[in-house]
Amino acid sequence: MARLFLTLYIGLLASVFAFTFSVNYLASEYLLDVDQVDAQQRVQGYVDLVDEIHMLAGPERARAAMERVARTNNQILTVVTEAELLTLAELHVLPPSGVEIGSQENDREEASYFRLATGPEIYRIEPDLDSRMWKTALLLTQGSRWGFLIVNGICICIWVYLLQRKLKMLEHSALQIAEGEFSARAPTKGRYCIGSLNKSFNRMAERIEQLMASHKRLTNAVAHELRTPIFRLRCQLALLEHGQPKVEHQGFVDGMEEDLAELDSMVDELLSYARLERAGLPMQCEIRELNGWLSAQELRLAANCHHPLVLKLAGEEHCEFDSHLLLRALTNLVRNADRYANQRVEIRLVVAAQWLQICVDDDGPGIPEADRQRVLEPFERLDTARDRQSGGHGLGLSIVKEIVQQHGGQVEIGDSPLGGARIVLSLPR
Repeated sequence: MARLFLTLYIGLLASVFAFTFSVNYLASEYLLDVDQVDAQQRVQGYVDLVDEIHMLAGPERARAAMERVARTNNQILTVVTEAELLTLAELHVLPPSGVEIGSQENDREEASYFRLATGPEIYRIEPDLDSRMWKTALLLTQGSRWGFLIVNGICICIWVYLLQRKLKMLEHSALQIAEGEFSARAPTKGRYCIGSLNKSFNRMAERIEQLMASHKRLTNAVAHELRTPIFRLRCQLALLEHGQPKVEHQGFVDGMEEDLAELDSMVDELLSYARLERAGLPMQCEIRELNGWLSAQELRLAANCHHPLVLKLAGEEHCEFDSHLLLRALTNLVRNADRYANQRVEIRLVVAAQWLQICVDDDGPGIPEADRQRVLEPFERLDTARDRQSGGHGLGLSIVKEIVQQHGGQVEIGDSPLGGARIVLSLPR
């Protein structure tokens, strides 16, 4: 706290003094030194008045008037006798009725020199610092300076103290997260907030908690999914080692190759999901005409579908998307629909108010409403079988969800007009 206080305090004073000095310097150098001009004009008025009195009433009355004015204004009037002052260029050439302000470096700014039109003497008039008025003025000046420093110091100290309390709470939440308590959040009440930092911190904490939960769930699911093909590989190796007839060897070898292909596919799906789950995934989005693009992808999508694939398009519509990622999402949906369809799979483009919706329908058994959000999570499947015939690893729809969210869209699951499930990809228009 002390370091923060000193930094802010010194910085504030430096900025105030720098600003004041800059304004005064620029004003006096390029515009007008108001204080000096005011003092010179004021003394010039006295000089003109004394000259007038001298001509009308004589030198004695003029001298008495000058001294009276000096006493009234709490000033000291003296005749300059110092040789070093009299030889200064400014005073040496001082004309009659002329006025000079602070000609000597050691002079106070308030000291003024003048010469009357009626004589060669040079007079100096300066504040009487022993007078009550000037003592009071000096006391007020020093008091205001010290008061400024003290009041600003107190205000900054209070502000730093309150800021430190807020930062301590934020630090406490950060330490809780560092110790593994990912549910910790920073307070969001007004008196505890540091601008929008607390809300940003909580968004970060929520994202960390989601990622950690996802990674934990992913790790557990991977261990479970890998167990089945690894177990099958061990069984087939054991059978080969225990003297099975050679005619059956090829079947075991083919089975092992299928298990290895399944493992390879699973690793590829895991890597794809991990890449998509990261925020800030680089995308190569382009504005394309969606109907034409879907027509161009029809043969590639049909190659992943054993049932007839029907494509129904709308009018000409443009959308910004990454063609590679969107094709990956549609491929996963077509494979998923084909796995459960009875006779056909259909892709339909629907134009909504703010969305372009790509609907993938099948005529299979559909997805129960209670399970529609669950199947979008990684390694979640409606069937619990783990044999080769069931197919899939429970990552297809999760990858689709991540791809669509990267595009700023959303995934919805509903009932298909064909009688099965409808999965809708909504992309912003």
